[in-house]
Amino acid sequence: MLKIIQNNLMLFIVLAMVAGLANVQIFGGFGFTSLICLLAALVMIYPSLVPLDFGKIGEVKKHWKIMLISVVLNFILAPLVAYWISGIFLIDNPAMRLGFIILALLPGGGMVTTWALKSKADMMTTVGIVLLNLLLAVVLVPFGISLATKKLDLGQAKQTVSIKNAAQINQLSKNKQLNNKIGYLSEKNSQEECVVEKITKGKASCALGGEGITPMKIAIPIIFIIFFPLTLAFVTQKILIKYKGQKFFDKKKKVFGAFSNFGLLVVLFVLMSLKNNATIFEQADLLLKIFIALLLFYGITFTVAYFLYKKFYNNSQGKALLWGSYLRYITLALGLAISLVFQDESLSPIILVIVLSYFIQIPSSFLIVKLLQK
Repeated sequence: MLKIIQNNLMLFIVLAMVAGLANVQIFGGFGFTSLICLLAALVMIYPSLVPLDFGKIGEVKKHWKIMLISVVLNFILAPLVAYWISGIFLIDNPAMRLGFIILALLPGGGMVTTWALKSKADMMTTVGIVLLNLLLAVVLVPFGISLATKKLDLGQAKQTVSIKNAAQINQLSKNKQLNNKIGYLSEKNSQEECVVEKITKGKASCALGGEGITPMKIAIPIIFIIFFPLTLAFVTQKILIKYKGQKFFDKKKKVFGAFSNFGLLVVLFVLMSLKNNATIFEQADLLLKIFIALLLFYGITFTVAYFLYKKFYNNSQGKALLWGSYLRYITLALGLAISLVFQDESLSPIILVIVLSYFIQIPSSFLIVKLLQK
């Protein structure tokens, strides 16, 4: 079963998403629970980390320049591109823009090692890039997300809110008994409004951090989602090698990656079955905008990484740089999105943005492998 899923992963991702949405449409779906975070860490992230070669981490310092470039691409270029593109296509949807930025801020993951291996990239450099970026993510992502909630462009969205308030005023004016509310709305309309705060019902404000979503609240789930499964993966690897031998582990470690794919499908079904996803059926026109924006985001990040690979590092280390800078850790992004939705279910559109990225990242990775093999 795991082999069938691995060989037809894209098909099963589509089926899992459709099944989840059908559950919402037919049976009403189900509410969110914090156990989904634990489910994501155990069945998606943990199995993908077990095959990592922890013993080669110390050797990656030989390629510190490449690793530094990957940090610049992942934590400066990618977030700026995501901020710019989402500002064009999703200016009226701050929650979805936040989803883009979360995706951009989380590079690497198990997929990097998988595709790097297929394209014969240097695996020591690959592992080093993945771990370095994940460690930096723990520190940078919480503040990046808080900064994003503060810096999201409020231009057009603010105008939209003002128009909605004006419509409310006109409607209220028809009812003499509610005339006292007109002055309130008019006064509120004239003041600067934080769209992020409206969308998230005060959980995330335009001030750094906000009352509900703070850097610490973001850091805690990242630490849990990264270090808990990473530690568990390290212990699992050591136990298997100690009691079963290195050959046994080398033979069985592919099973962990395959099981991670199965876990991905389970979590995707659960996520798409959330009651909040009913809004997808009401805003189907947004799907095309999101998909085009994601295409541009991946296209730009790949172009820059591929240029650096061809121009300056046309070797196996350069391939590691390309994969480590192009691929996003979608699984981890989903885990973080889950934690944010748990704090406020109105942030559920974040999940839609991140889930749709699978439809671009996985097929494009097949094509990139073929390109690099040439």
